[in-house]
Amino acid sequence: MVYLYSDVLTDAGGIETYLHALATKLHAEDIPFRVAVSEQQPREAPCEILDDLEAKGVDVHRQPYVPGDRWRVRKRLLMAWLWWQLEPGDWVYCVRQPLPDLYLDLVRLVHNRGAKIAASWMFAPEFLVPEPPNYESFCQAIEETDRVISVSECTAHQFEEVYGYEGPVEVVRYHNLPLFDEPVSLPDGLPWRIGYMGRLSIEQKNLDTLLRAFSLLRDDGMDAELHFYGDGPDEAELADLASRLGVEASVTFHGRYDHRTDLPGIMAGNHVFTYTSNYEGGPCFTLLELLQAGRYVVASPVGGIPDIYDGHPEAGLLVDAGDPARIADTLETALWKVRTGKVDPAAIRRRYHQEFDMAAAHDDWQSALSSKSELRGA
Repeated sequence: MVYLYSDVLTDAGGIETYLHALATKLHAEDIPFRVAVSEQQPREAPCEILDDLEAKGVDVHRQPYVPGDRWRVRKRLLMAWLWWQLEPGDWVYCVRQPLPDLYLDLVRLVHNRGAKIAASWMFAPEFLVPEPPNYESFCQAIEETDRVISVSECTAHQFEEVYGYEGPVEVVRYHNLPLFDEPVSLPDGLPWRIGYMGRLSIEQKNLDTLLRAFSLLRDDGMDAELHFYGDGPDEAELADLASRLGVEASVTFHGRYDHRTDLPGIMAGNHVFTYTSNYEGGPCFTLLELLQAGRYVVASPVGGIPDIYDGHPEAGLLVDAGDPARIADTLETALWKVRTGKVDPAAIRRRYHQEFDMAAAHDDWQSALSSKSELRGA
């Protein structure tokens, strides 16, 4: 039995999308598994993908809310529930790294039951350094973890640099559902439409710098629009910045979207996309979806993003996240490539199938844990 485990789960996001895709694949492959999670706001903002999995017949344990929980009571109750379920030979697969103050306890709980544990990192290690007093126990937990998982090749070396971990690191990319069978047609004519999909966060996603880069494009006479898809804590601040920069008429905030139903319209409405984050984990779901759709991307070389684009200008361009002028220039180059027919959507899709599609991710996942026959017999 494999337990897909997360001690933190929000209503929507990359980890939630990963859990949904991985569980969907295991269900289709008849690999025995269960889902065990603790939702952050199970009443106010429940995770809808869990409803979808339950509707498919997947066994999902959603740790109930504990009134007045201030000391991670729910998380420890989830661990206690897991302890009672585990049998020797089972696997616990953490779809995100466990909370720093609970990680070592979780590893030893799993081993106490004769089971094994694997942990996948949601961000590159350089962006996940626990504060004292949890750093030492976190590093010890990594040492005792049976499979340490990086979702990107280019950040695997950081486990030694950041945590002092000298053991093997398995590269297992995100499972992601096949959403497009062919490239999505580009919009007709002007204005040029630049899209961003994801959380509206200035700290992580660097969207204030993106707005400044876009204003430079407009100042240079580019007939362009910037479209934000998603929600987050900084939407009002970004809208105010767009107004102060004088580009509010060319910037649209579309609000939250459902990646299961809304992506075709979003892709069809934009010529290129941008993802100039300050920090990330692996090749993000947004970028995997854009590869599937055959869309050209301007992105920053952080986290696992270089795995996709470094050395592959047919799929996108990398640019320093901190330089608005260079971002503007790179966006202009990307739009020029689209306008002159130098972007081949089929080549972008080929990049996806080379390393990042569901089949590649699932082969890596099975190889990291055990053979197919062992998983089916778990």
